[in-house]
Amino acid sequence: MSVGGVSLGFNPYGSSSYSYGRGNTLGSYGNNSMLNSDDWTNSANAEAEKLKENLGISDTTSTNKTGSTNKTSSTGTTGTTKTYASASSVSGFLMGYQNVLKELETSSAKLTGSKANNVFQSYDAALKKYDGSEASAKALSKAEDDVVASMKDFVGKLNNALSYLKANAGLGSGVTSQADSLKRSIPSEKTLAQLGISYNSEGNLVFNEEEFREKLQNDPEEVKGLVGGQYGMAERVGSKATYVLDSSVDRIVGKEEASKASSSTSGSSASSAFSGSKSVMSDSFLQFASFARGGAYNLSNYYAVSMLNILV
Repeated sequence: MSVGGVSLGFNPYGSSSYSYGRGNTLGSYGNNSMLNSDDWTNSANAEAEKLKENLGISDTTSTNKTGSTNKTSSTGTTGTTKTYASASSVSGFLMGYQNVLKELETSSAKLTGSKANNVFQSYDAALKKYDGSEASAKALSKAEDDVVASMKDFVGKLNNALSYLKANAGLGSGVTSQADSLKRSIPSEKTLAQLGISYNSEGNLVFNEEEFREKLQNDPEEVKGLVGGQYGMAERVGSKATYVLDSSVDRIVGKEEASKASSSTSGSSASSAFSGSKSVMSDSFLQFASFARGGAYNLSNYYAVSMLNILV
């Protein structure tokens, strides 16, 4: 390695030296093979696919004619939902379940009245300031759009969690119990109808944006109570997600499956399912898994930076 054109003769990966300076490119690597960006990308894609396979996550999403990843029907949209395959192991299931629960928890918090900076708080403020002026009307419209968008996202994240559990039901009876418990957090169809939400033929929640917006405009207090109140939909679902994130492995997948998960992680504690207490996966691995979800671009840069550190 060199600065200003001076070569470094040591090469830990082969006999070829490296030359780096003005007008020069990085020379050869290994057995005289040139570094190729395509090779990095292909390698990164392969690693990303392995990780997704372990998580049981598929990139296949339903698209409509506009190219949107929102799954639509004649009555509304299910939100941005993902298609999941069964995880290859209990540990893989737990890591994937952690991801969908964290997303659901975050989405719920935006609609929960007891949480700071929730969208209903902003909507109430804009409603009180509305005086018929153009500026106040614009602010109210923006606040209303934020509520609608948050509700749409929430329905999509809830569908994701239920779909993930359904795809992994074969891992144990505990997984099915998790799905049943989450479904009990969802209000009755009659209550859902008041929020412009229904079920489609596949059992997914369908959100009708126009119906919800109309209800919000006509009776904002009722909508706020049904969604973000003490016993509202977002409050109940979010609390359930938080509870599971703090639960033990055997409570989630059953004692037998928890024992398998513990033994497969070289003696790691299985007393708690997710990071934040005693995770069955190391924090560093979970961090990398989250980072790698960004796809080949992130992984390519990860490998490239690692190689540059070796060469410096």
